[in-house]
Amino acid sequence: MAMGFWHDIFIVFLGFTVWTVIAPKVNSPRYGELFLAYMTALLFCLVASSDLLVTKPIAFFFTVGGVFAFFCTVFRKTVRITAKNNNTKRNN
Repeated sequence: MAMGFWHDIFIVFLGFTVWTVIAPKVNSPRYGELFLAYMTALLFCLVASSDLLVTKPIAFFFTVGGVFAFFCTVFRKTVRITAKNNNTKRNN
């Protein structure tokens, strides 16, 4: 039982890695089009792999990794972390 769990976690990680590489880059000029294509492909894969869950669970776990990559991609686009430089001299 434990071996199957670790095998499935590895497949989820592999799916996360592959779908993260496929994800559109944030500074791309056609980001909207590429993100729509990425989201549609992931949706179709999730629907198709949910039908195969009983016979081929590896496809489903691979796509679950893709869902995590999708959330990571959305998080990268919406949350920006910037640092403000306050090292200016004061004139008295």
